[in-house]
Amino acid sequence: MRYLVLLLPFLWISSAWAVPVTVAIVTSSSWTQTVSVMGQVKSIGQITLTAPMTGRVIGPFQPAGMLSAGAVIAHIDPPGLQARIQAARAQTDYARIALQRNQRLLRDGVAAMATVDSSRVAWQQAIANYRALQAEQSDQSLIAPFAGSIDYLVAPGAVVMAGTPVATLSGRGEPWVASLVPPQTAFHLTAGSPVHLQAGHWQGTGRIRSIGRSARQSGLVSVVIALPANIPLLPGEWISVRLRVPKKQAVAVPVAAVVMHGAHALVYVDDHGHAQSVPVKVVGTEHGVARIIGHLKAGEQVVMSGNTRLSNQTPLEIRK
Repeated sequence: MRYLVLLLPFLWISSAWAVPVTVAIVTSSSWTQTVSVMGQVKSIGQITLTAPMTGRVIGPFQPAGMLSAGAVIAHIDPPGLQARIQAARAQTDYARIALQRNQRLLRDGVAAMATVDSSRVAWQQAIANYRALQAEQSDQSLIAPFAGSIDYLVAPGAVVMAGTPVATLSGRGEPWVASLVPPQTAFHLTAGSPVHLQAGHWQGTGRIRSIGRSARQSGLVSVVIALPANIPLLPGEWISVRLRVPKKQAVAVPVAAVVMHGAHALVYVDDHGHAQSVPVKVVGTEHGVARIIGHLKAGEQVVMSGNTRLSNQTPLEIRK
């Protein structure tokens, strides 16, 4: 009786310190992770236009979008070319005037026929040099050989060497989307899986064509996505890509049951009337339900309200 008398106040104090809470039942669930990345539309009809000569890249620089075949993409201005053309034109005029003067002197019997012939050769050489420089000037222009979208690789006014890539032109032949994903995402992807695509107001579904076997220097793995037929997208455009990782097993609890301690998440379970914290990882939330991964089993009770006042072994007063 003495021990019972001593125990009763302890039980009363313990009950008085119990935290009133409500609980929810842990249920089995599965989750599908959605990974959003950016991709770029590519095409087999793509060429790189290079500088035909050393010089400065000048306009016209075309705006982004579709170009028609034959459009001028840029001009290359070689150093001193205009001055050499003007000098060649002046030399041609001088040689023509010299030839005409010697022809008059020949008629007057002052100059010899050999002098006239020499003047004619000099004039013809001056004409040939002038035309060669004019041809060089016409080679300054970079022309689009087919319709497509342009992507400049150099800035206006840049000085480039002969053979330097200036721009890429992408045509409309069999486009696809090239994207990069982290290795942990690529590991769970499978060829043929559907992919949601969006570019502006356009939305559609593509399918994964291939997945890279190893990460690039950037640490990302390449993914090639086949596009549906008759899409309004241009090669070179950027597009939003949403990849769905296959379903995994998880458990579901109300979002309110998850307590955040800094960057770590946990839930409190009812352990014979006392709170027991369980670290968890939230993999998705939807309509007030959190899908989590942790050492939880379906059928256990987690604290849904009053959990912010709990710590391990706190007595619980479960209310309906």
